[in-house]
Amino acid sequence: MLRMRTTAVLQPESDPVSVVEPLTPKARKRLVFVIAHLGAGGAQRVVATAANALVERGFDVHVVVLERRPDTHRVDPRVVMHSHSARPMAAQDAGDEGSEEVFKPERADGVVKPLGRVGRAKAYIKPKIPQPLFNAMVGVVSPVFAMFRLAQLSLSLRRRIKRIEPDAVLAFLTQTNIATVLATRGLDTHTVISERNDPRLQRHRTRVEFLRRLVYRWADVVTANSKGALTALEPIVPKHKLAFLPNPLVVSSAGEAVTFAAPTVVTVGRLVEQKGIDVLLAAWAKVAEALPGWRLAIVGDGPLQSELKERALKLGIDDRVDWIGHVSDPFPFLRGAKMFVMTSRFEGTPNALLEAMACGLPAVVSDASPGPCELIGTDDSPAGLIVPVEDAIATADAIIRLARDESLQQRLGLAARARARVHDADDALDVWLRLLRCE
Repeated sequence: MLRMRTTAVLQPESDPVSVVEPLTPKARKRLVFVIAHLGAGGAQRVVATAANALVERGFDVHVVVLERRPDTHRVDPRVVMHSHSARPMAAQDAGDEGSEEVFKPERADGVVKPLGRVGRAKAYIKPKIPQPLFNAMVGVVSPVFAMFRLAQLSLSLRRRIKRIEPDAVLAFLTQTNIATVLATRGLDTHTVISERNDPRLQRHRTRVEFLRRLVYRWADVVTANSKGALTALEPIVPKHKLAFLPNPLVVSSAGEAVTFAAPTVVTVGRLVEQKGIDVLLAAWAKVAEALPGWRLAIVGDGPLQSELKERALKLGIDDRVDWIGHVSDPFPFLRGAKMFVMTSRFEGTPNALLEAMACGLPAVVSDASPGPCELIGTDDSPAGLIVPVEDAIATADAIIRLARDESLQQRLGLAARARARVHDADDALDVWLRLLRCE
């Protein structure tokens, strides 16, 4: 179990989304960020961090959210929020940065919610025709409806961007990127889009992959937050348009820390398939035998929470795992832990890992994607240990090795702090402004 040395962890806020019209005359550079929502997720955290920092610098910052979902991240009241949809979304549907679906007509994630027009039509037709014919009809109609939704969304977004009259637009995540490029085609604004994950491994529907290949080259700049992701984009985007866009890191200044009752390994992330928490639990079953005094803290929530808790019970480690849930400020938990572990199946440049490194935590990460490996480093001064993806045994061995070697912990922790400084918010946002042509 754990005790709090201080209870200053912020709870999520959900400020009402407002639309400010008409806009005041432009006396300073005006920026628009476009994102699916500001719920839980790494890209959402980046948008909130950047918007807050840039409005503090004196920029006129607008954030357009394409779907109304419960907000997780606090946004400075000086940032102008635009809700692009009157359609409310369920809290469970907030998703992580890998689950963004802005023009998908129906979701199949198990969330129970009222049926829309398409859902009611399906419910009416399905019992009346043979299943194979119904499946064939859905296969034809669903993509058509999705393309109609994309066209509708892009036209509506175009009207809003024209009203705002920004100097630059920056969109985040694949499907939002596609809609934004289509919306700004031919407008007198600088359009930048950003991939925030690993394009090699994050798979979308066939039509989305096709549209990405077609549309991305029309953007003024296409960015990613890891060098490996940029390499993966080279076949579909002219190389001169590709640029590295670092995650801005803002370290909580309060300095609070959780006092864990035992030496603790921490992970932070959404409880979704991408994050590989099932691999971590399998590894922890071995670690628990070798390190009887240690505990695992899992910070985050998500749709797989019940399934993962059941897995921990079956592995016999349920009494050695602390399920913290979602917190808006993970720094107190990171400061109180001994090391950080990330067993993701794919990543961009994970904020959680950056924040752990800023706290001086040595890390154990999977080698699934270039982003985490680039942060940890493979030179003479790495910030952690890299293990094969999906390898619970190797993950357990690395945790055990690190736990038993305090000098290694200290050496990797010092390197972690040094590497994290590269992503200091001021320096990172200078790069953003150069790419947005708003220096």
